[in-house]
Amino acid sequence: MLGKYEEKDFVGSVKDVDRQKRRVTGYFASFNNLDHDKDIIVPGAFAKTIAERGPQGKNQIFFLNQHNWAQPHGKPVVLKEDSHGLFFESDTLPNTTFSNDALELYDRGIVKEHSFGFNTVQSSRNEETFVRTLTELKMH
Repeated sequence: MLGKYEEKDFVGSVKDVDRQKRRVTGYFASFNNLDHDKDIIVPGAFAKTIAERGPQGKNQIFFLNQHNWAQPHGKPVVLKEDSHGLFFESDTLPNTTFSNDALELYDRGIVKEHSFGFNTVQSSRNEETFVRTLTELKMH
């Protein structure tokens, strides 16, 4: 059973901005860190959603401006788990006002974080610490 729709922020997640190619790379999430929601995402949590919904699957995961479905930047062309977390590379951002603004904010270092929308598929909670371990997530 899918959990409710949630969003998570990850500060320091922008790795590179290429204004010429209009591409952004970075991380949507990191592994094995306790976040402000008292959650820990473990390696493998994104494996099924990437395979099924990612760029090599049905290509149903979107790169949105502030989670706004009316302002899509496109879809990731690379989405993979590595030793650090969930790495992404955007497709070429469209020549729209919101994508142009986003590129400017990324390039100036004003925007330094990303977030992602998801449903929890599998998790466990430590009843003493209330820490939730996220073991499978469905990304949108």
